[in-house]
Amino acid sequence: MRQLLLLGGGHAHLHVLRRLARAPIGGAAVTLVSPADQSHYSGMIPGYLQGTYAEPQLAVDLVRLCAAVGASFIRGSATHIDVARRIVETDVGACAFDVLSLDVGADVASIGDVPGAGEHALTLRRPGAAPALRARVDRLVAERGHAEVRVCVVGGGAAAVEVSLALHRRIEAGKSTPVVAMFERGPAVVPDYAPGLRQRVTHLLRSRGIRVHRSSAIVAVEPSAVVLDFGERAPADVTVWLTGPAPPSVLAASGLPRDARGFLLVDSTLRAVDGAPVWGAGDCVALAEWPWVAKAGVYAVREAPVLDRNIRAVLGGATPVRYRPQRAFLSLLNTADGRALARWRGLSVHARWAWYVKDSIDRRFVRTFQRVYEPLPPQ
Repeated sequence: MRQLLLLGGGHAHLHVLRRLARAPIGGAAVTLVSPADQSHYSGMIPGYLQGTYAEPQLAVDLVRLCAAVGASFIRGSATHIDVARRIVETDVGACAFDVLSLDVGADVASIGDVPGAGEHALTLRRPGAAPALRARVDRLVAERGHAEVRVCVVGGGAAAVEVSLALHRRIEAGKSTPVVAMFERGPAVVPDYAPGLRQRVTHLLRSRGIRVHRSSAIVAVEPSAVVLDFGERAPADVTVWLTGPAPPSVLAASGLPRDARGFLLVDSTLRAVDGAPVWGAGDCVALAEWPWVAKAGVYAVREAPVLDRNIRAVLGGATPVRYRPQRAFLSLLNTADGRALARWRGLSVHARWAWYVKDSIDRRFVRTFQRVYEPLPPQ
């Protein structure tokens, strides 16, 4: 029996597991290793923070999903990959593999380099982080009453914008006074957006009273403040660190091929470029032929069928297929007011229908996996 080891419960591996329900891989034992029992869909986290969703609506139960499709589940974190010995070492023991697939996401850029950030800042890339952040904000609202609740968001990408707006809404809905500030090291927020759309996002933030600090580097995080590079302290009851992706630490000493930033370097079949029996998808990989591909969930979702097919191909002796990323995709940014900002190529609109589209897509995506272990009742 050959061993297929899935490391991480990201979007692509959810697809691989779901496919097992209808098409088991003959002669292969499948094991998923994840540090958390649940996988939270990142696209719905801002909605969860603002109060639109309850946690079960954005969570896929990995334990139940694995049980439903005949896969084994191990709760643990990978610490080292030994390709020569075909072993992944974890904090709960070693796992052997014949074929290994990585979908572990990314770590958080710079958080380990800033004094106090690891201890005092919250980041949404860690298991259980979103419920912990929401609970912390709710406790502060309950304690403060109508007084201020101060939130500092470090980062200026789309996720930082959505989280800032979501937390502002939640604090305001709790009758406290939200004081939310964003700190972006670069000269502009959402730097990958077109200039006109960046101005639109900046105006939206300002209209909600969210202060945007550009060209502002955080050099230290304290229990109740962040320290800027010019010495000023900004008060913070909550600091959220959303500075973008960094390569997973497990890759550093793995001996696997990596790009200049440290991400697993894969070819067009999503296999490690050195030919090792290691595949990958999502934020933890870099595509050798398409280095421009961003760390965005849409790419992990589109990579998923190719990853599944090629894993099956190597286990069954078939010919792998190529993944070809698309340049343009529909971007929907939740603005926490019953609307969403839709971006398609050079066009953008801020509208309620855009929120309805986003909400429908997100709910349908999560239910696709939940239905594997929670079948709909008979009609």
